[in-house]
Order: sequence, then structure tokens, then C-alpha cells
Amino acid sequence: MIKQYVDDFGHWEWSGGKFQSADYFGFVYCIENIKDKTFYIGKKQFYHHGKKKSRTYGKEMSWRSYVGSSKYLKEDIKKYGKKHFRFDMIDLYSSRGGLYYAEAYLQMATGCMIDYKQESTGKARYYNQQIAAIRFRPNEYPTKRTIDYVSKIKKRY
Repeated sequence: MIKQYVDDFGHWEWSGGKFQSADYFGFVYCIENIKDKTFYIGKKQFYHHGKKKSRTYGKEMSWRSYVGSSKYLKEDIKKYGKKHFRFDMIDLYSSRGGLYYAEAYLQMATGCMIDYKQESTGKARYYNQQIAAIRFRPNEYPTKRTIDYVSKIKKRY
């Protein structure tokens, strides 16, 4: 794995300064539908992990063009176009446990499963349909940057 600073973030907005993706496991992110203020909270790994015998092990994932795993989010991106969405990289995590925990923390702290734009219509404020199970004991906790982001996103509604 060649270590070099990331200077191409694809469609992702990142304000955290230079970093080397090889130093991190992945990042947590927020995708915002600017047209109707609907959000998606998720995580993405920089490199393939798993079995070392796998032919994809250690290879960079296509994170620069990744648009989330929600079918509803993908449908809206196709319908409205990427230009109507904001792709924020919230923070970087160096371990699998830290990354998974930070994603779950953001999802819980923002209330993504219970927050609705309009109680009368039942339209959800978030595309998220589930909160992933934590299967790892994290050796790091959500960073101050991740925690601060929760208040930033809530100010947007």
C-alpha cells in the first residue's frame, strides 16, 4: 500500500486537512438532499479488508464516488442529480470498531430512525432504515469533531 496524501476527494467535502488514507480504516459521512433537507448518515472504508487471501484485500475501495447504500437515497440522486446533494466527510477513524461505533453514535444522536419532518405525512427526515449492529468493542470513541457535527446537522432543519 503506497502512502500518499489524499488530494482528490471526489464529490466529498472535507475540511479536516491533509491525511493519508492508508493511516485510516475509513470515515463517517452525512449526505444531505439539499432540495428537501433529508439526510443519510453512514460509514465507508478506504480499503478492502477481510481475508488476506482475497484478491481484493488491501485494494482501495471506490470511496470517492460512493453515494451510500440506501436504495431511497440512490433513487433520489438519480431523480434530482448529484448537484442537489451535499456529501460531507465528518471524520476519519483508524479502527473498524471506532468507525462502526461512530456511525451508530451519529445515527442514535441524530435520531435518524425516529425523526420525522412532518408528523402528519410521516415522511422521515433521514433515509436511514436501520442502525447497524455493533459487533466490535471500540478502542476509540466518537471524536469531538463527530460529536460537534450532530449539533451542526440539527441546525440545518
